[in-house]
Amino acid sequence: MRLLLVEDDLHLGMSIHKAIKSEGYACDWVTSCQDARQAVNDTDFDLIVLDWNLPDGTGVSWLYERRQNGMASPVLMLTARTTLIDKVEGLDAGADDFLTKPFDLDELFARIRALLRRRSVAPTTSIKVGDILINSAASTVAVDNHPIDLTKAEFDLLMCLSEKKGQFVNKSQLENALYDWDSSVTPNAIEVLISRLRKKIGSEYIQTKRGFGYKLNITI
Repeated sequence: MRLLLVEDDLHLGMSIHKAIKSEGYACDWVTSCQDARQAVNDTDFDLIVLDWNLPDGTGVSWLYERRQNGMASPVLMLTARTTLIDKVEGLDAGADDFLTKPFDLDELFARIRALLRRRSVAPTTSIKVGDILINSAASTVAVDNHPIDLTKAEFDLLMCLSEKKGQFVNKSQLENALYDWDSSVTPNAIEVLISRLRKKIGSEYIQTKRGFGYKLNITI
């Protein structure tokens, strides 16, 4: 899962950014509407944590603009505003949830998890590919009813492939989904993850095609 944090307060932004990454999410951090606009143009984010007041505009105006341009990522707004009219303005602009400053990090993570669950494949949190059963809510995987112990990176890679429903996903797309700008990604990081995943779930489930990438074999 890759998140975008838009927060211009350097102390708060640094704390939130560090905390989100410590939870195992890839997270990019920008401090202005302009940088946020560039970020969402370049990358598909699973969720955006957006401050209301930014140095070159408001998060609400930026969000309204991005929704008009088709941005579908769920948005959690951070704000010190508490009036009903402010919340209505934010919801009308396209916010999915609000968190009022100051807040506890446990509540931040709970709201992030809730929004990510809403965005996961519906109506069920279970995805079945042949003998593989993936529970996206519980982050568990079983093959032929036997639980498989995956690392978070391996699980996120399997989810990326499963969400494409048998379509090929290239290396660059997988890197963008799994790693943020600050991550030191080795040239063969995806190949290593694919190799580890194949050993755990069975090599027959992941197909490689030179020039196209990888896909889950949903016909097994």
